[in-house]
Amino acid sequence: MKKLAVIGAGNVGKVIGYALKKKGYQITGAVCRTDDSGKKAADLLGCPFYRQPELAAREAEIVFLTTPDRVIEDVCVLIAARGGFRKGQVVLHTSGAHSSNILSPARQEGAYALSFHPLQTFPALEEGLRSLPGTFFAVEGDEESFAAARDLVDALEGKMIFIPTEMKELYHAAACMACNYLVSLMDMALQCFVLMGIPAEKAFEALSPLIYSTLHNIKEIGPKKALTGPIARGDFPTIRSHLAKMEALLPELVPVYKQLGLYTAGLAVRKGALNEAEEKEFKTLLQGGFQSGR
Repeated sequence: MKKLAVIGAGNVGKVIGYALKKKGYQITGAVCRTDDSGKKAADLLGCPFYRQPELAAREAEIVFLTTPDRVIEDVCVLIAARGGFRKGQVVLHTSGAHSSNILSPARQEGAYALSFHPLQTFPALEEGLRSLPGTFFAVEGDEESFAAARDLVDALEGKMIFIPTEMKELYHAAACMACNYLVSLMDMALQCFVLMGIPAEKAFEALSPLIYSTLHNIKEIGPKKALTGPIARGDFPTIRSHLAKMEALLPELVPVYKQLGLYTAGLAVRKGALNEAEEKEFKTLLQGGFQSGR
């Protein structure tokens, strides 16, 4: 049985802590910003609630720092200053944006630092628990912590990928594009449907088969071969008509549409669907306005 502390028992801390408790890990303590949240987390995790994070950390073999990203380093410094870390402990955070280097105060006390990011969203406990099986965990940090990381991933029924510490920011940018920016793109598409008088719920229902089919194609044959549509066909008049109508009705979407179109033109060249002269013409259209020779 492994003993672990959950310091910052928000959505991520509660989901992972509860899932690990069910697999036999002992939670030594939960720490939250408010007493009410802390007591609720402690009841869920079957552990004491501490106001001082070092008290929970001292009892643990694995210390989860699942606080908001902006305070991970500050909390780590505080626990180290109060004697909460010791040699041989594994101290980890679940931030996608930060590397294990922000845990250097724990390293200075002899603990091993680990970045342990679930490539998943956790909007609430039930949804988070349902989404855990099959989730990939991006891991980087001290090699001595990797065995513990493997055990954690196995207990969570996930999969593990290793990333270079110096590439953590690029990894997180990729995750943001795949998740957050996909949400923004869908919102843009739904805005177009709503303007046509189609409710957002119905619009999403209508678009869903296309969305899921596209994701399936990307998975099966990769984005380059999966690319279809007017840019891949070299259909300049259609793109010009899109721009003109959006300029009139949804001008705030035009800059994003243009930037995506420019990237898509390059992808179409890599696919072999466009030649370089056609790509150049698309660039002229998307960067300079709606004038084109076609």
